[in-house]
Amino acid sequence: MADIAPDSGKLLEEIRREVVESRNMTIKTDNALKTLHAELKVVTAQQDAFQKRTWFSTGAVYMLFAGLCVAGVVVISNARASAANADRERLEKQVVELNATIEKLKTDASAQQAAEQSALLVYRQMTTLPGEERLKGIDALAKIDQARLAPFAKLVLQDRAVLLRKEIGGVVLEKGKAAFRRQDWPETISHLNRFLTMDPVPEDALEASFFLGNAYFQSRKFEDAIKQLTRFTEGDRKAKLRDFALMMLMQSYDMTGNKDLAIATAKEGYGSYPSSDFRMQFISRLQRSAPATAAPATAPAATPAPTTPAPAPR
Repeated sequence: MADIAPDSGKLLEEIRREVVESRNMTIKTDNALKTLHAELKVVTAQQDAFQKRTWFSTGAVYMLFAGLCVAGVVVISNARASAANADRERLEKQVVELNATIEKLKTDASAQQAAEQSALLVYRQMTTLPGEERLKGIDALAKIDQARLAPFAKLVLQDRAVLLRKEIGGVVLEKGKAAFRRQDWPETISHLNRFLTMDPVPEDALEASFFLGNAYFQSRKFEDAIKQLTRFTEGDRKAKLRDFALMMLMQSYDMTGNKDLAIATAKEGYGSYPSSDFRMQFISRLQRSAPATAAPATAPAATPAPTTPAPAPR
């Protein structure tokens, strides 16, 4: 029994120690559980906070996406509206341009039709009227817008006008020359002025200018004579009666007060025609301007101007 008692004490001691250790372990476990529970609460709170932030972020993203979609729809709608407006304006502009083109074509067609009718009337005037009345057709031709005529019609009218000018112009020129030979200066001036308005060939125009200048000179219309005589003397420097024209031109300049031009004309006549019948008149004019140098001192004085016309150059 004595041996059993110490063993029982040791056993009880060990049991008590184990109980204490178990109690300590239970306390530690309880503390660990409390710590774990606290940490779990913290993690749960953090998770809740993260979840809330996630919800807010998602909502913000959805709202931003929705805003972008709305903005995109608005932009696309505005772009389509602008494109539709631009197309409408372009189409309206095309309609206006087409209407203007149609009106222009109508106007051109009407003008062309009127020009063709006028051309037909002009051609009839140039072919059916008697005598010089056919010249009315030439006057009417100048008033027609020939750009609206067909090339063939234009050519026919122009050829007919040229032939008519030559035919009637020759008659008018001969009448003027006949009046010149009769010394009927007003009739000469009338016929030859009319002839020059017919756009004659240069040779006939120069011949008419000589006769017309001479008629003006004899009529003492010196300003008009200067224009025609200048045209004759400058247009044909080899003309047979150019010296006579220079003499009349010189005296016309004197009569209108153009002394310098009169002297220059006298010098030209004196130098160009040494054997002219009017040489003494050139010398006389030069002597009156500069007797020491202009001409020989022995030259006699000349008459101031002829009183009868010279013969025709043809």
